[in-house]
Amino acid sequence: MKNVRKNLFSEKGMTAVNALFLLSLLLRDSGVIFIAYLVWIAYLALGIKNTSSKGIRIINSVLIAFAMLMVLVNLYLLLRRV
Repeated sequence: MKNVRKNLFSEKGMTAVNALFLLSLLLRDSGVIFIAYLVWIAYLALGIKNTSSKGIRIINSVLIAFAMLMVLVNLYLLLRRV
C-alpha cells in the first residue's frame, strides 16, 4: 500500500491522472471519467496528508469538493440517459 501511495504522489502519479482524463475524453460514456475523478481525489487527499502548508490544504480541499460534485453530476447525467 505504501508503494501505491508513493507512486501515486510522484510525477508518474499525476501523469496517470492526466492520462485517465484524456482517456475519458476519448472513451465517452464508458465510465472512465468516474475512475479519473476518484484517482484525482486520492491524489489530492495524499497531497493534504503530506503537506504542512495550510494554503495547499485549503486548495486541495476545494478541488476535492469540486471533483466530488463532478462525479455526482456525471452520475446523474449517466442515469438520466438510461
